[in-house]
Amino acid sequence: MLGTLLARFRQFRRQRRQQRHLHQLSRLDAAALASQAPPDASHVLVVRNDSIGDYLLYRPWLRRLSAEAHRRGQRLTLVAHALWAPLARAWDADLFAEVLAVDFKRFTTDLAYRAETVRAVGALGAGEVIYPVHVREATAENFIRFLQAPVRVACQGEHHKGPWFAALDAGYTRLLPSTPAVLFEYDRNREFFEHWLGAGTTPVAEAPLGLPASVASAAAAMQAAGPYIVLFPGASARQKRWPTGRFAQLAKRLQQHYGPQYRLVVAGSPADGHLARQIQQAAGPTVPLENCCGQTDLPGLAALVAGASLLVSNDTVAAHLAAQAGTPCLVLLMGENYGKFFPYPPALLRAPCQCLFPPSQEARFAHGDFSPPAQDPDISQIAPARVLAAVVELVGPAAR
Repeated sequence: MLGTLLARFRQFRRQRRQQRHLHQLSRLDAAALASQAPPDASHVLVVRNDSIGDYLLYRPWLRRLSAEAHRRGQRLTLVAHALWAPLARAWDADLFAEVLAVDFKRFTTDLAYRAETVRAVGALGAGEVIYPVHVREATAENFIRFLQAPVRVACQGEHHKGPWFAALDAGYTRLLPSTPAVLFEYDRNREFFEHWLGAGTTPVAEAPLGLPASVASAAAAMQAAGPYIVLFPGASARQKRWPTGRFAQLAKRLQQHYGPQYRLVVAGSPADGHLARQIQQAAGPTVPLENCCGQTDLPGLAALVAGASLLVSNDTVAAHLAAQAGTPCLVLLMGENYGKFFPYPPALLRAPCQCLFPPSQEARFAHGDFSPPAQDPDISQIAPARVLAAVVELVGPAAR
């Protein structure tokens, strides 16, 4: 009884905090958009606030959307997460009149930055606003309902009930249906595009999934020093990282099994540098590991992964880059979102992409249970011996 009352009290307090936050952001967004450029029907604004992997799986359908908009005599502006805006500029500049990079983490907490950003969006004078994100984030999309664009489109998506989300939904002129079941993100983006296009039940043609030709050209230069295997120990969430000690054990086993046949490269962002150093220290001086963390930008990381003989990675951007570049890939992941980002449907792959899950998850999957687990599975339970066996299966035995 007491526990139930405490839970209800905490829920009440959360709802009150959310309502205060809603009112604060709404006042700010409305004030920032009090003066807007007149909407121009030929100007389409696409807003995406999600992660790099989401963008990589959206790119094929964004190209289709851009082609349709250009056919209608419209031009696109992309409001992009600052994390992957450089990729959009490097790979997809032909699609947009402009890319507006937004630090969406800062956007939800720094009110001065938010006001400045929202004013800049309002000054664009878009006649149509498209928010194609399935897992909608209220604090990110709230400003859209104050724009004067005659057409504002989103999907029903995955979001919670309540007055804030009711207000968000009411702010769109078209709310597109979305399948409640889990869909691979590429197919989720296809679903949105079909509904936006008005294709109804008629499937649209496949949109090729892959990386630009420039990546393959840069990858060839990466291969000049000989074949290599990339280890990618980083991930946005700590619980999604296979422990560095496990990566070190794998590096030792790879060195013992393959010797100098493959260089071993540790890759990642500057923030992953400490993970690489931990792996190097645990593996010891007899295991040559090249630390490339922080030495490449995103296009450079794509080239590094594309040139590899194999990538061993956590559930993060590197795995998507490998899958789309046609690089054999081994992904170590919890499996809490099975089917949404991994495994890739075989029809989309040009090279093997194998997923390894903790034994507890694999036992559930064997019984057909792919629902989210009650608590995060322990990724450290994936044994290095299993990973080595999978590596040998993917790249073959050691040369004699």
